[in-house]
Amino acid sequence: MDKLKKLPWDEILAVKTEIGPSERADLSDNHLNSVLRLINPADKPTPGSVPTRKSSPEEWAQLIDRVRSAATRVREVESEAHEQELRVQELLERVREDITGANERVRAAEAQTREIQARADALLKAADERVRAAEERARLAEEWLGRVYDTIASEFAFAHPEKHSA
Repeated sequence: MDKLKKLPWDEILAVKTEIGPSERADLSDNHLNSVLRLINPADKPTPGSVPTRKSSPEEWAQLIDRVRSAATRVREVESEAHEQELRVQELLERVREDITGANERVRAAEAQTREIQARADALLKAADERVRAAEERARLAEEWLGRVYDTIASEFAFAHPEKHSA
């Protein structure tokens, strides 16, 4: 619509005073043909369908009706385009909201994963410490058991008297 508003309609319809009357009619016809092509390109102008300065008022009325219907159609198309643009903007806003929500869920999941990983690392560290402590206790227990065995064996050596041969 902006292009239509910017068209130099005054220039298209203006007629210079230096131009003779026959040339003036030719120029006006050319300008009107241009206007008609802009408004309704699907219709091919026929010599009788394009009004000239000598045309009847009915032909001019038909031209005005065609211009009005073209303008109405342009407004309808603009309205549809505007509605579609609004729908696209709404859709983009929903997509942005969805992306923001998804990013928040990702951040929350990553934080939860870090927390779980930290707890798992702490549990593994505690388990490793318990294993080391248990291994140390087992080593000490085996050492003491060996001492007790050695003590019993040395103190009760008489329990296994040497065999004398007869």
